[in-house]
Order: sequence, then structure tokens, then C-alpha cells
Amino acid sequence: MGETLDILLALSQKMLLKAQEGAWQELADLQVERDKVLQQLFPPGNPLVSFPFARQRLEQLFSLNEQIVALCQQERDCFAQGLRKLQQGSQACDTYRSYTL
Repeated sequence: MGETLDILLALSQKMLLKAQEGAWQELADLQVERDKVLQQLFPPGNPLVSFPFARQRLEQLFSLNEQIVALCQQERDCFAQGLRKLQQGSQACDTYRSYTL
């Protein structure tokens, strides 16, 4: 189990790096890979309290995941702001065209 947790940590670190780089597709690909490992390691219905020796690594995984989520939310907000600006620009163009034609 220790090796598998190390693999999860390595995948999560790679995911954080990809999020920091803005490589969203690569992040998504790594997420799929990490989910498969997680499902093998912690099958549904098996409580995490069954793995008390893994607590430190799991806490590291949670911390990395929180950082990844924060970066994704930041990118989403940035994207939403850009979309709003694009919509405003489109409305401005439509308004201009309506008065010039």
C-alpha cells in the first residue's frame, strides 16, 4: 500500500504542476489516471479508518488536491471574466452597428 500511496502523491504533484502551468488537458488526463489508482486502493464501501498508517500520506494528498482545486477555480474565474468582457465587446459592436447602418 505504501508504494501505491507514493504513486498517488507523485500523480498529485504532477497534477499540481500541470495546473500551475495551465496545462488543463494534461491535468484532466492525470486525474483519470489518479482516480483509477484511488479506486483500486480504496474500493467503495471500505472506510478510510481501515488505513490508519496511511494518514500522513492521505493528508498530503488532500493538501495537494486543495491546491489543485484552488488553481482550477482561479482559472475558471479568469475564464468567466474574459467571457464577460467578450460579451460586453460583442454588445458594444452590435450597438455601434445599429446606429451606423
